[in-house]
Amino acid sequence: MPETPQPHVVPASGGEDGDQADQMLRQLLEQALRAAQLANQQAVKMAQDFAETYSREQKLARDLEAKVQELQLTQRQATVFAEDLAQMLRSERTRRRELERSMDQLRIANEELRRNGLQAISHLALAASIKDPGTGAHLQRVRRYVEAVAQHLGLPQEKVEELGYSSVMHDVGKIHTPDHILQSTDTLSPEQFEVIKQHCLDGERILGDGLFFETARAIAREHHERWDGRGYPSGLKGEAISLAARIVSVCDVFDALTSRRPYKEAWSVGDGMRTIVDGAGTRFDPVAVSALQALHERGLVEGIRAEVSDTAD
Repeated sequence: MPETPQPHVVPASGGEDGDQADQMLRQLLEQALRAAQLANQQAVKMAQDFAETYSREQKLARDLEAKVQELQLTQRQATVFAEDLAQMLRSERTRRRELERSMDQLRIANEELRRNGLQAISHLALAASIKDPGTGAHLQRVRRYVEAVAQHLGLPQEKVEELGYSSVMHDVGKIHTPDHILQSTDTLSPEQFEVIKQHCLDGERILGDGLFFETARAIAREHHERWDGRGYPSGLKGEAISLAARIVSVCDVFDALTSRRPYKEAWSVGDGMRTIVDGAGTRFDPVAVSALQALHERGLVEGIRAEVSDTAD
């Protein structure tokens, strides 16, 4: 604030000197008034500036308080979300452990089912071997052929194994076939052939309704169906016949042709393979025939025959 001018004291005098003194006094008063006005204006301006600054600061304070409250709310929400997420994770870990335990129990149950199923297959195969001499080696060769064909076709290893052990059951129904028909050296009569044909349905019934024997049941029932639909027991045609049964049909007939039976001598591998190839598209699935033929050309068929001879029973 500017310094207020101090009045100049003039000695009192009369006349002209008195007028000059009055005039100087008036000037000093005017200067003092102007100085006071200026000081007042400056004080008002400072007050206004202070009021504006204070208002801005108050607004900033209110805004800051609002932001703090918003941040606190967000923090509380984040805390609740974090707690919910932690609970979800704990629940998920619990569910995962329960699922893992359930999966372990399922694997154990499946393995037990598989062991029991394979044991049942062994018993049934043994029964069929006792019923019909030569059946044991035949079943082993058919299984080896079936697994080789399935591998050649690119099926998964688990499916290859399933087809292999299921193929052993293809003639299990013959347990119910009378011995005089099963081991006859003469040409069967139409009536006897009808009895033989019944082994497909008998095999399906023997294998029951368990999930483990699903493929084996299809093989037992369908392995005498034909690609052209002229087979038995249902006259299925083409791909309506299960792939497992189509593969077993080719391998079963090939081994039957090239093995000794009570009613015939064994054919050569070449003659047996030509008969199989000639039946592609009529009696047999052409794809399965092509796979067995490829195995023969690679020498695998002869290798299996050498490893599993008729004396293997």
